[in-house]
Amino acid sequence: MGVRHEWFQTDQHVIVTIFAKGVTEDKLEVDIGEQKLNVCVKVDDHTDYTVDIILQHPIKPTTSSHKIYKTKVEIKLTKATAVRWDSLDSTNEGASGAQRSYPTSNKRNPVDWDRVEAEVVKADAEEKKEGDAALNDLFQKIYADGNEDTKRAMIKSFQESGGTVLSTNWNEIGNKKTEVKPPDGMQYKKWDE
Repeated sequence: MGVRHEWFQTDQHVIVTIFAKGVTEDKLEVDIGEQKLNVCVKVDDHTDYTVDIILQHPIKPTTSSHKIYKTKVEIKLTKATAVRWDSLDSTNEGASGAQRSYPTSNKRNPVDWDRVEAEVVKADAEEKKEGDAALNDLFQKIYADGNEDTKRAMIKSFQESGGTVLSTNWNEIGNKKTEVKPPDGMQYKKWDE
């Protein structure tokens, strides 16, 4: 009797199928762990077909299951995270941690795009902004790091003043209307005047 196994995946599940005819519950042992799968199918009195796999990614054992059909056993493993598996077994090539490959016409000196991406991200983080961009970053940082009162004060003061005042003090801004304070030498006018 030729017994073999295959696997496929969806966004939420990995399905392992063991092709074996006439399997009954008493001839099958299934042990599903957080990152392991052990299956033993008793083929005949002298032969067992065993699948013992350390999975590439974690699964949810409590929601995983198996079902016996006439010609196969189907084991449905629920993924812990909705990631695409390159391989069922973590020891196979292509498992997580392996370097990604990109299409290239330059076979002698292929470009390591992961390294290029890391360099660009690092350069963006180290870039010193000037002028309005630096001021905008400062305001964004103050808003992101502020508590709820600071955020409310910034929004209320900016909106009520037509963008001429930005305060972080809710005690000062919260109980009164924020007046428009145009820059020196400028005059505030409503758009319909």
